Amino acid sequence: MSFFNFRKIFKLGSEKKKKHYEHVHRDMNPEDVWEIIGELGDGAFGKVFKAQSKETGILAAAKVIDTKTEEELEDYMVEIEILASCDHPNIVKLLDAFYYESKLWILIEFCGEGP
Repeated sequence: MSFFNFRKIFKLGSEKKKKHYEHVHRDMNPEDVWEIIGELGDGAFGKVFKAQSKETGILAAAKVIDTKTEEELEDYMVEIEILASCDHPNIVKLLDAFYYESKLWILIEFCGEGP
């Protein structure tokens, strides 16, 4: 039996390397930066909270999504990259994003004015 097959059978060295994403802070607790004020709603992918920056006081909608794998996290990166690239007064801005303890936090501008 070759060494490669031995490694494969016992899953040695098979741990996926963490990818670096430009707009996502890893292993940093978002609650050190943002204070959760209340819950705005929940859906199929997670909950949305109203949050306030501890440093600036700015309000945000914090979408918190449970992820199981790095591959699942990668699926959400499309949304984050699109939000990060948009710069228009009629599109909410990405304020922050974190991946901490298997949860993805996407913080966007809070739009308090409703119908």
